[in-house]
Amino acid sequence: MKINYLKIYFNRIRYGYYYNNYLEKKKNKKILQKIRLQKTAKIKEPLVSVLIPTYNRSKLLTERSLSSVLRQTYQNIEIIIVGDHCTDDTEKKIKEFKDKRIKFYNLPKRGKYPNNPNNRWMVGGSIPANKAIEISWGEWIAPLDDDDEFSDDHIETLLKFALENDHELVYGKVEREIEPNHWEVLGSYPLQNGEISRISVLYSSKLKFIKYNTDSWKYGEPSDWNKWRRMGEAGAKIGFIDKIVGKHYLERQQRE
Repeated sequence: MKINYLKIYFNRIRYGYYYNNYLEKKKNKKILQKIRLQKTAKIKEPLVSVLIPTYNRSKLLTERSLSSVLRQTYQNIEIIIVGDHCTDDTEKKIKEFKDKRIKFYNLPKRGKYPNNPNNRWMVGGSIPANKAIEISWGEWIAPLDDDDEFSDDHIETLLKFALENDHELVYGKVEREIEPNHWEVLGSYPLQNGEISRISVLYSSKLKFIKYNTDSWKYGEPSDWNKWRRMGEAGAKIGFIDKIVGKHYLERQQRE
């Protein structure tokens, strides 16, 4: 898809992107500095919250995404799945796992998203994702989409790397399916749009005050990239590990 940079620029002017971003950057820097001053005990095996927003994809969710989390080599986790007002058998299938670490919350109504399919893709799932952040308890947060999967050592690898290097946000590489059964490797440093995947990230709960922006489509930014960018601009200590930590499957439903 061809990107219309001129249209993005005028939309950013129209919606006050540059000024608002400047103000938020200053505010977020102060908030993060204040949080860093709070004394917290160092935990050898901190709780990691795996957050999965979902909408009527019970089969993929349970057979692919959720199963990949339960296979993790690191097991001190909670799994928070938030439905964007699911109307299928998602809750029933989740209960069949009978795992107390899994929590499911279904929004009472579906979030409002743009009508344009591409704009909707940019922010789809942001509302349940923000709810998942809100109700999480972990010292670290690992986002996952309901149709993707972690490598078996995803959490162990990223958490060890973050703790050893005093990072607040770390990310690795993912295999991305660009056509059916055709894969490429995505992920590089420094942080840039198109080279970081939502499922490749682990970040400290110090940063959970920075939520997904459901209006990021107005600026031509996917909500996940918009979030990582704002974390970086707030001064988060970011690290990249040159290792594949998951699979990002071909997107087949996000524009629905």
